[in-house]
Amino acid sequence: MPETLRVKRAVIYARVSLDVPGEGRSVERQLEACRQLCELRGWAVVAERVDNSISASTGKERPAWKSVLAMVEAREVDLIVAWHIDRMTRSMLDLEELILLAENAGVGVATASGDLDLTTDVGRMVARILAAVARAEVERKGARQKLANAARAAEGDVHFGGVRPFGYTNDRITIIPKEADAIRKAAVDVLAGKPLAQVAREWSDDGLVSSRAEIGWEKGKRKPKAGWSARGVKNVLVNPRYAGIRVYNGDEVGTGVWDKILELENYLALVQLLVDPDRKMGENAGRNGRKPQSLVTGIGECETCQETVRAASNRGELTYSCRMSHVHTNRAYVDTRVHGEMIDRLSRPGVLALLAPSGDNKAEEARADVEKAQVKLDRLAKLLAADLMTDEQFITATATAREKMKKAEAVLTKAGTGALTVGLDLGTPKVKEQWLELPLERQRKLVEALLKVTLVPRGRKRREPKPLEEQVIIADRKPESEGE
Repeated sequence: MPETLRVKRAVIYARVSLDVPGEGRSVERQLEACRQLCELRGWAVVAERVDNSISASTGKERPAWKSVLAMVEAREVDLIVAWHIDRMTRSMLDLEELILLAENAGVGVATASGDLDLTTDVGRMVARILAAVARAEVERKGARQKLANAARAAEGDVHFGGVRPFGYTNDRITIIPKEADAIRKAAVDVLAGKPLAQVAREWSDDGLVSSRAEIGWEKGKRKPKAGWSARGVKNVLVNPRYAGIRVYNGDEVGTGVWDKILELENYLALVQLLVDPDRKMGENAGRNGRKPQSLVTGIGECETCQETVRAASNRGELTYSCRMSHVHTNRAYVDTRVHGEMIDRLSRPGVLALLAPSGDNKAEEARADVEKAQVKLDRLAKLLAADLMTDEQFITATATAREKMKKAEAVLTKAGTGALTVGLDLGTPKVKEQWLELPLERQRKLVEALLKVTLVPRGRKRREPKPLEEQVIIADRKPESEGE
């Protein structure tokens, strides 16, 4: 048959980026239009290739398009027929690959919106312009989508990506009571000193299953193992979602529409405790050496050599001693004194001002506000006692002062040692019982934050040593910036 009478062979290609219903109607409409074009032009359709729910701009592999290019390379077709050039590519790199193949194989491109001959310079120019326009539309669409996502996030809308969050059902809003209770209990336990690994074992023993394990079960059709790791528990406890915080691209952007599981105060304390960069070092140190089993080991100092003291014994007496044996102070007496001093300080109003780190501008301002509020409360109490103001005036004035103190203390809690003070009713008599129930590790951290404990040698005369009260000096620990 002469070349002029040979029927051209066409391969039809169709693609849709997202077929939400999964019915393929958009693809079918493309195919039908391309078939009509081929019938009108008298081209023989030798194959139809379809990529459904695959974008041309993401770089994701398109099996059907790869097959079309293979047919072009093998000289099996004369034409590629598509609905529009953007069905074939929205990437300039892919377009250049197609142009090169078309030049080598002499293949044309036909679309329902007009023919393109990639074997000519004009055809290639038009194709590049159309591809550039398509790419610009992708970028505009992406920008619009990002703005819409950011707006929804700021309004607290639920994010449905990934697996369901532990503690919530698949709607990301409804709380699962058993899982939520486990999270709340873990928060309290971890802040009280319980290791993450122990919480992980408890969750596993209770049959709690992570969302990722559930997904693996659904795919593998086998019962999930209730296995939690310390890392998994930590990821749950420091996730802002559980405090009702909506996060977008790593930033906190608003309050979520779902019910929170953790109070904000507890969440902030957990983040401070578990995301502390020194925590890993401390955990490793605990594995390689014994953890202190006494209250002021490594905290109290010898007056003579300024070295920290350690738990020891001297002729059967349990003591605190320095490495050079300058001091041998009765351990039970020291612990009793320190417990009493800590209860006294934690019972005082405004104690958070002593715990916040020095050098933080916000903390310094908040500390000053706490002190001003306390001075004002003391002055108001004296005025009331002297009958210089009425009960109503006193109630109104003190309410204002306490509100200012409360706000300032909230700043100190966030900027200071929040993890240490959670669960303590600071400034009230309740703190005595709460202090005595704290784990030793947490007591030690609070002692280190508040007190400077100095131990004094007993004296040269063994038979007439200094009285015990003279062997222990306890003072407020000054912020580092103020010196010792």
